[in-house]
Amino acid sequence: MKQIVITVSAYYLDRLDVVAKNLREEGVTITRLYEFGVIVGYAEEETIDKIRQHDEIVSLTDEKEVGIPPSDEDIQ
Repeated sequence: MKQIVITVSAYYLDRLDVVAKNLREEGVTITRLYEFGVIVGYAEEETIDKIRQHDEIVSLTDEKEVGIPPSDEDIQ
């Protein structure tokens, strides 16, 4: 699962609870729900790809993986 941050369109703010309910039904685990239209949570990659297309979602960012070499390796 990846951590995600969703920004909901201002048009849907009065229905934020419905938007959150629908996201939960699609597999999003919501950890924070802010009344100004930001939802923080976790979702699988397939779910992220699917919900990114929803009209009520203005933006969706997910955590990126970064590989850091062990400290005993030479820096190039």
